[in-house]
Amino acid sequence: MSDDAGLIRLELENQVAGNRAFIAGDPAIGERYGTSFATVAGLSCSSCAVWDYPLFNRVIGAGVLAPLDDGGLAEVVAHYAAIGRALNVEVYEGITPPAVLAVLARGGFVSAGHGLEAHVLETDHEVAPRAIETQAAAVRKVAPDEYTHFGELVRDGFDMRDDAKLGEFFLDLTVASLRVLGKESTAFIASVDGQDAGTGQLVLSEQVAGCYSGSVLKAFRGRGIQHDLIAARVREGLARGKRIFISQTDPDSPSGHNLHDLGFRTLYRAGWFTRPLS
Repeated sequence: MSDDAGLIRLELENQVAGNRAFIAGDPAIGERYGTSFATVAGLSCSSCAVWDYPLFNRVIGAGVLAPLDDGGLAEVVAHYAAIGRALNVEVYEGITPPAVLAVLARGGFVSAGHGLEAHVLETDHEVAPRAIETQAAAVRKVAPDEYTHFGELVRDGFDMRDDAKLGEFFLDLTVASLRVLGKESTAFIASVDGQDAGTGQLVLSEQVAGCYSGSVLKAFRGRGIQHDLIAARVREGLARGKRIFISQTDPDSPSGHNLHDLGFRTLYRAGWFTRPLS
């Protein structure tokens, strides 16, 4: 865990860049899925009609990227009410100022009981510390003509293939984000014996390279493929002048353990606070 305010700000700003491209990169797709990414009371606010998962319906960085007082919370509440979406305010364990927690309590917000972990790797070296070269897979960069295929692999790697609604959502928004980010992003596909098996995406922002869309198809899990995908993204980020790498996972997940195997550490734990329906 870390109390480095500057590092946490950089991590959150990278999240904002990646989320904005994913959620609201293409207006036509935004209209199709009811997605938006707005700035309200100085804070980034994402929303998604097709999926009520808090990650896509949240206020990012309260008390870290910008202050949040009673008036600001009222603005945020009004924004989400106007678009008819659920509201979740992200809270950072041991980091969010007590004054912000008090504002949320006065507003009737309570912990939803779940959230995510952020992980970071800082290095001044040309290679990542403790990098594990498992050589479990061949990893290639994705050209624009493979964006759709990459999106399909992301969908399948996150076990969304059989969900007609969310499967299409993951595919369309993944492809849109790659097109919008352009040179500020690089996608990777890992293959084993000629079969495509996993994915990883890199999103670049000021000083930071964000590792996203890390997934492995069920038939290929447990072979070290994620190690190869993480290492490939770190090498790419280093080659492009980045020395800080970040990623988010579910708490205490295999993905988090894979990141730590390659030298990442937990930067913070985040939870989502919501206001129960009366």
